[in-house]
Amino acid sequence: MKKYDFVVIGSGLGGLCAAIILAKENKKVLVLEQHFKPGGYLHSFKRHGWQFETGFHFSPELGDSQILQMYWKYLGILDKLELIPYNKDHFHSLQFPDFRLDLHSGLDSMQELLNKTFPDEKKAIDLFIKKITELKRYFVYFNRDHIGDMDKEHSSFEVSVMDFLNSIGASEKLKAVLLAHSYLYGVPPSETPLGTHAIFFNALYSSTTDIKGGGDALCNALVESLKENGGDILFKKKVTQIKTENKKICGVVTEDESYYECDSIIFSANPKLAFSMFDENPFRSAYTNRIMEMENTSSHFGAYIATSADLSNYKHDTLYFPSYDIDELYKNPASALPNDSFMYFTVPTARLGKTPDGKELIETISMDTYNNYQQWSDSKFGKRPQEYKDFKLQIQENVLRQLESHIPEIAGKIDFIESSTPLTNEHFTNSPQGCIFGIKHNMEQMRAPIRAKTKLDGFYYTGQSLIFPGIVGVTITSFVTCSDILGQQYLFDKIDKETR
Repeated sequence: MKKYDFVVIGSGLGGLCAAIILAKENKKVLVLEQHFKPGGYLHSFKRHGWQFETGFHFSPELGDSQILQMYWKYLGILDKLELIPYNKDHFHSLQFPDFRLDLHSGLDSMQELLNKTFPDEKKAIDLFIKKITELKRYFVYFNRDHIGDMDKEHSSFEVSVMDFLNSIGASEKLKAVLLAHSYLYGVPPSETPLGTHAIFFNALYSSTTDIKGGGDALCNALVESLKENGGDILFKKKVTQIKTENKKICGVVTEDESYYECDSIIFSANPKLAFSMFDENPFRSAYTNRIMEMENTSSHFGAYIATSADLSNYKHDTLYFPSYDIDELYKNPASALPNDSFMYFTVPTARLGKTPDGKELIETISMDTYNNYQQWSDSKFGKRPQEYKDFKLQIQENVLRQLESHIPEIAGKIDFIESSTPLTNEHFTNSPQGCIFGIKHNMEQMRAPIRAKTKLDGFYYTGQSLIFPGIVGVTITSFVTCSDILGQQYLFDKIDKETR
């Protein structure tokens, strides 16, 4: 039997990126995935020939000389993707009951828009943009010159973004605009470190790009690059055991009782899931308990719609908020059946072209909590009880009612609708409680974050629970993990040689 240098558990974005980086170093790498296709939260699904995205909706930082472009070029996937840029003058809309703002790409352009919209708050706006631009320079992996300041990076986690905005005198409306995209990392602004928000804000307003074929196209490009570099990937291989001997990695066992021998493991699922897989406990109880007690992010309710309505004017994405208190959206889950609540919606076909049969597709995200589905947590996907199905239908109808108030063209023209709940997320991604962004990147937990390298020699973490979630964050986290294996300066030198 072939022995591997590395087995990567899980084929989400972080796992696949890490596998490619190591395969490029001529390491023998095997990726094991429990489902029949790769992706994790990049999964898409098809109904009646229509493809719907569950987690991937857009990617920032893919413009010329931007950070994700550099990393994806090194991974060998850029030339395998067809990138469709959003309209830089209107990529997202923020919508409140009495106010709407159409957002511009580019930090300078966004600053100009904010100053025009809030002329009396120019000082606060300029202070905020200056601060978040300054903070980005401290994060070494987010700068193409690989220069940072770790001490200042860590200090940026000591103050919340909400406290900072209050300290510069931002109004409630301005705060709502500057904090609107907190749903991209799933932490209320009052709990979010300023440094975390700075990284997301810089990335979001850098550029916004769609990918023809969505998450599937991205996964296919990653798998293709992995194989080109000599790596292997197997599907329907759920890892159930991690074998160690005298606190040394030996290999893994899958649900079908196959054994794969290896020297090292990269665990790309939620870190909490790893501990139950070991046949001996290789970690100190204090370490295990600390991670197990960490709070997860919230989950979400998704709706997936096909309509005969013409939605060609909806090329932008929309974020709707029922109030200017962004913290409140986390307290108003879809499963509470609210009359008015946060909703993100996108019409990918408006940018990428209608389906072959002339339909428009809509995807929505609403905040939700696993707690309201707890009673059905032991049921199996596809075999949930009728009570669950009825409850899910109630939520779906409520979400559709709210969506029709934002897109009135679809009323009476729905050809198909399906939805997902936190239980659905848990089934397909194996995320505890269906959490959408892994372990919470709040102030308390970022003061002592989970590190990629563990005390068990040869066992590493990667993925959205470590540094940052999202396309940019998870890609970069995979490079952080591999830096612990290969050496940071060595990897930076390789990146520069191949991408400049």
